[in-house]
Amino acid sequence: MRVGYVGLGAMGGALASHLVRKHALGVLDLNPAVVASFVERGARAAENGADLARRSEVVLLCLPRSADVRNALFGPNGLAEGLLPGSVVIDQTSGLPSETREFARLLQARGVTLLDAPVSGAMATAVAGTVSIIASGERAAFERVRPLLTDMSPNLFYVGETVGNGQTMKAVNNMMNASCRLATLELVALGRKSGLSLETMIEALNATTARNFTTQGMLPAIAQGRQSTKFGLALQVKDVNQAVAMGGERGVTMPLCSLAAGMLQIGLNTLGPGSQLEQMIGVVEGMAATRFAAPQA
Repeated sequence: MRVGYVGLGAMGGALASHLVRKHALGVLDLNPAVVASFVERGARAAENGADLARRSEVVLLCLPRSADVRNALFGPNGLAEGLLPGSVVIDQTSGLPSETREFARLLQARGVTLLDAPVSGAMATAVAGTVSIIASGERAAFERVRPLLTDMSPNLFYVGETVGNGQTMKAVNNMMNASCRLATLELVALGRKSGLSLETMIEALNATTARNFTTQGMLPAIAQGRQSTKFGLALQVKDVNQAVAMGGERGVTMPLCSLAAGMLQIGLNTLGPGSQLEQMIGVVEGMAATRFAAPQA
């Protein structure tokens, strides 16, 4: 299959790496070095979006936000200038469903189908080819590109014909994960301040109903002195703010999620735009005047 991929950052690059071995892959990214690395593996570098689209049956995008997708699609020399009728666009961005549905409508007028298929999982799962892909959009188009998506990961979930459902599911997942992470860290801080060791809490929590992704992943990493995630804090803030905004659009009050979003924004404002989600550990430690791994005085 003739495939194009736009956005070869950490996640997009990991996903596209599974396609270069099996398809005629064209690539486009602002970073010349990462494009060159794909060319060395057999991909073709595109001059611009229109050039990539003309040579592709399916084009995938994985960009920071929906505004970037809009520009890639409809900006100067964008994909829309080269997309042929019958082609499929797959947006893997953790974007705003309302904007993605607008993109789909505009592309449909050109005879092009847009699906959304964001991913959920740690970077290691994207590299390993086991990340979860959550797709939505026209069923016939989804079935057509199913083999392409499963080349990136067999963990593929279809959540309906309404474009944006995949991004909605991703937003629910991101918000739930972020809220649970912060609540877990706050309570571990309480346990540490009360004299419990981190190791004791990890063992007990993971044997009870409080077990969650943070107790199973981040807490053991803290105890072992290793990094548990390399996700950018600014992107996490973007994700949770999108989820809260979606709640506003639907009339769903989200007081607890709004608190989590505010907490993450405090962390970003304090740590700076280049900070990572991992550094929220230090923010919570500072708020409680304790350390998770170090012995208590």
